Amino acid sequence: MTPELTILAWNAVLLIVMIMASANANLMAMGMAWGIGNRDEPATVTGWGARARRAYLNQLENLLIFAVFVVVAHLANVHSSLTVLGAQLFLIARLVYAVLYIGGVSVLGVRTAAYFVGLVGTLMIAYAVLTASPVPAA
Repeated sequence: MTPELTILAWNAVLLIVMIMASANANLMAMGMAWGIGNRDEPATVTGWGARARRAYLNQLENLLIFAVFVVVAHLANVHSSLTVLGAQLFLIARLVYAVLYIGGVSVLGVRTAAYFVGLVGTLMIAYAVLTASPVPAA
């Protein structure tokens, strides 16, 4: 397995952990009966639980785009130090982003910087894919 695919898998693990944190916050706020029921009443989670939900939704949005480029790179056999570094930046930045967001760290611009580092990682892979030499049609 390529390093990019391995990092994609670790990002999926991060997403699962983030979803579990959000679900735990919902259960703590709403109770087990709500959690195993139909949940007709929406969760009224605040604080870290609400931030956990927003963070995992943000991870989901960004992971989709990242995954598309990683899979296209893999299928097109586009692997380089640029794609590996881009994937590494994405994973580290997304982990930092999640910790800062869920933890409520609001130091001016730090979480936003982590977001943009992850975006740069995705764009590095996108660049490698989009500038790769096309294979002639058979």
